[in-house]
Amino acid sequence: MAFVIEQGFEDAQHEYDREGDVLYISFGPPRPAVALTVEDWLVIRISPSPPHFCGFTIIGFKKIFSCIRPDLIQELPERIDRLKKARLHVVYSDETDTLTYRFEEEQPSYYERFFDNIYLERSLVGSEIVGFKITRYTEQGESAMEKLLSSIVEALFAAPGTAPGPADALTRAFLEHLDIGKLLSVAA
Repeated sequence: MAFVIEQGFEDAQHEYDREGDVLYISFGPPRPAVALTVEDWLVIRISPSPPHFCGFTIIGFKKIFSCIRPDLIQELPERIDRLKKARLHVVYSDETDTLTYRFEEEQPSYYERFFDNIYLERSLVGSEIVGFKITRYTEQGESAMEKLLSSIVEALFAAPGTAPGPADALTRAFLEHLDIGKLLSVAA
């Protein structure tokens, strides 16, 4: 079944529980949602009808990111403000059996093969990663999402300068958007 999810995050808010070291990020007013555990430290909340990302929770935020990305802790308010300007655009086409995911509005771009049926979308100007697509989604969507997420997690925890180029670039692109990429697992 074809679908389109378009969502802005202008209502993004965060709350950090220092005692429990838990970061809560929400997108808009409270609504009924399903909580999906992606990792033991990451929970995503999504409302199924209409499809809407309601927020996510990072358990052990300071403990995890103080070792690998202390800038995320220090720049949290600025990153939330930047997130408020972001747009999410996810489209699945029955006709081509392709899932396309973009961080921002459509722009001139090209695709670069990342892995088997996964392609990174890069802007023509600056070659920044602006999204990706997965072909043969019905058959291989779940394994492709798993490959994307595991590449991001591996690059995130790799020593500086040791992560493979495309995986590191993909991880940096997701971090620029405050880990919106972790929401991709919902589509799997």
